[in-house]
Amino acid sequence: MKFIHLSDTHLVANKGSLHASDPIYKLRRAVQSINKHQNDVDFVVITGDLTDSGSLDAYKDLKEILDDLVVPYYLIIGNQDKRENFFKVFGGLSDYESSYAHFSIIKNNSLLLFLDTKFGDLHDGGFCEERFEWLKNKLEKNSQLPIYIFMHHPPFEIFQEQMDAIGFGPKKRFWEILSQAKNIKHIFFGHVHLLISGSYRGVGYSSVRSTNHQVALISKDKGFYFNSNVQPTYSIVHVKENQVNCVAHEYLIEEITYHNFVPMKKQDDTK
Repeated sequence: MKFIHLSDTHLVANKGSLHASDPIYKLRRAVQSINKHQNDVDFVVITGDLTDSGSLDAYKDLKEILDDLVVPYYLIIGNQDKRENFFKVFGGLSDYESSYAHFSIIKNNSLLLFLDTKFGDLHDGGFCEERFEWLKNKLEKNSQLPIYIFMHHPPFEIFQEQMDAIGFGPKKRFWEILSQAKNIKHIFFGHVHLLISGSYRGVGYSSVRSTNHQVALISKDKGFYFNSNVQPTYSIVHVKENQVNCVAHEYLIEEITYHNFVPMKKQDDTK
C-alpha cells in the first residue's frame, strides 16, 4: 500500500491569505506535484484543519482543488473545522458512519481507521462516549488485521510546549482501549505543523508539516509561534508487512535538482 499524507491545509474564506501565506496556492502545488510524480498512490489523506475557521466557501474551494487529484482522497476534520459545513460539502465523500466525521475502510488486508477528534469549540482534541464505543467496536471486530490510525490530534506528548497545551485530552482512556489490540501498527496525525516521528507504547507514529504555515520550534511566546518561511511537505508512505516508511517531500522546491552526480572514489582495498 502506498499513499500520501497531507495535513492542516487551513483554507480561508474568499480565497484569502493566512499568516503571510497563500493556502490555496500551496495546496494546488501539492496536488500538481502528486499528480505528476506520485500518481501511483492508492489514495491521499488529509488529517484535519482543512479550513482555518470552518467557512463553507473554504470547503467549496477545497473540494474544487482536491477534485483535480487523479487518485482518491480521504478527509478527516480538526479543531479549526466546522463539522456541519464540512458535511455540507463532503458528506458523500466517504462512508461516515454517524454524525461524526469518522469512518473505516479495509484496504490491502489492513484496517484503516479515520478518527474525528474535534471536541466542541476547543483547540484541544477529545472524544465523547459514542466515539470511544465506535473505536472499541472497530478494534474488536478486526482483531486479526493490522491497523493504521489517522487522526488530527496526537494522542501522546510531543514535547513542544505550545502544541502539547492543545493536544488530545483523554489520552489515558484512548490508550486503555488501544492496548487491548495487539495489531496497531502506526498512527498518522496532523495538528502540530511539524515533522515528527517516533513510537509510543511500541506503536509507530508520524506527522507532516502544514501545507500553509509551520510551528516555530524556537519560539517561547505562546501567542506568536507560527512562521511561513519553512517549506511545507507531504509524506510519501509505503506500507509493507512489518514496515511503514514515510518520506517527507518539500514539494515547492522539487524542481531544484542536480544531474551531474560524481561518485566518490572508493578506497583501494587491494593494498
